[in-house]
Amino acid sequence: MSQSGGYGTPFPAPNTRQQGYDACFKALGESLPGALNREEYDMTIRIGLLTAALLCLFCTPAHAQRGQSLKIGDNAPGLAIAEWVKHAKGHPEGDVSFEEGTTYVVEFWATWCPPCRKSIPHLTEIQNKYEADELRIIGVTTEESDVVNRFVKKQGRRMNYSVAIDKRNGTSRAWSRAAGQNGIPHAFIVGPEGKIQFIGHPLSDEFEEILEEVMGGRYNRKLMMQAQSHIDGIENARELKNWSQYELLTQELIDRDARIFYNYILDRFEVFLLKQEDAPKAYAYAQEVIETYPDDPELLGWLAERIAAAPNIPDAKRDLDIALEAAKTARTNSDPDDPRYLAFEATVRFCRGEVTEAVDLQERAFFMASPRRKSLYEPMLQEYRSKSNEVASNGGG
Repeated sequence: MSQSGGYGTPFPAPNTRQQGYDACFKALGESLPGALNREEYDMTIRIGLLTAALLCLFCTPAHAQRGQSLKIGDNAPGLAIAEWVKHAKGHPEGDVSFEEGTTYVVEFWATWCPPCRKSIPHLTEIQNKYEADELRIIGVTTEESDVVNRFVKKQGRRMNYSVAIDKRNGTSRAWSRAAGQNGIPHAFIVGPEGKIQFIGHPLSDEFEEILEEVMGGRYNRKLMMQAQSHIDGIENARELKNWSQYELLTQELIDRDARIFYNYILDRFEVFLLKQEDAPKAYAYAQEVIETYPDDPELLGWLAERIAAAPNIPDAKRDLDIALEAAKTARTNSDPDDPRYLAFEATVRFCRGEVTEAVDLQERAFFMASPRRKSLYEPMLQEYRSKSNEVASNGGG
């Protein structure tokens, strides 16, 4: 399957926790309600996390147009701001540049535009997911100050991100016009290195998917486009079961940039285990990944979850010792204040039947998480506690 401007992700690693507990509960004598069966899952994993570049549904096309001078991969222009209406964050009015290390969303909108109004709660929800120094969303409009101030005041907390008024249309010219964007709303994602990674509609699936990848330091549209021939070749090799070609091409992409093409590391493990049906090769590769990428704890956490919880992997083919080693290595090499790595290990412990340890780890993850992120850890904490109570009531340990 060719994916223009993106890459094939046979198993979207960030979603493993939501999709993968069927096997764990089955091993403990119970099935998690709503879990995908293996046939459904096998269909799901063939869908890439990032879709092909889409046409904007509510505005003009978001693709590069002839004569377009601002494109994906270019350095982001500065912002010419006449007035900060909300959340100035210390930025002065006038020309504003971007801070290295922070990801930005610059959205062009207007108070009179119905699709723009529809995007407001969505952008607020996204802004609330991240800390202010991680992501800053800025809504830019060319309207008069009194009109914008009245509107923003009426919106209140529904519009919980920065709002600015363009200075003599300078920002609109440097961004929208230069990128060939003639309709609103449209948004730009600016990565932490200051380069544009997305141009399009803020309500598109592609926008949120790419933003998540950018926030994780795992997205480079320009590099992916340059790798398109490899991506097509990998998909063709999979279809033809030409595994030597598959291994060659995937390794070349991984060698090019393992953080951007991390999905192929995870996919190689599954191909070895499920397509080639070579468990020793698969787990030797998993061990190699643990030893090669200790500085990428997120990757190791996803590997651990995949081994322990992916429902397309039969229980007989799981090596939960390797999964635990990956999870523990991820914790050792991660920020000790990052709750994700406690949760990764909790996943593996639970799937090993070590329910008490899973509860302890997930509780610590929940309490370490910031208030806005606790909801990410609470559902599984409730599941673990429920199973722990059941085991205790049955006289188990």
